[in-house]
Amino acid sequence: VGYLENIISDRDLIQHSSMRLDILYFLGYDIDEELPWHSTISRTRQLYPETVFEDVFTRVLAMCVEKGMVSG
Repeated sequence: VGYLENIISDRDLIQHSSMRLDILYFLGYDIDEELPWHSTISRTRQLYPETVFEDVFTRVLAMCVEKGMVSG
């Protein structure tokens, strides 16, 4: 979501995601369910090198293109 929405701050990402029903649905959260704290995202990023997250994003994006969900 951060890549697609051009959000680089974990705080902004959580705030933005909490306001968007489509993102909550995509992430599997109910409208009244609390999202994790921004620090949870930051700590998770520290567990793995940035290349791991970039590889996962690239693979998921490729799968979306294959299924016709994304074009361009």
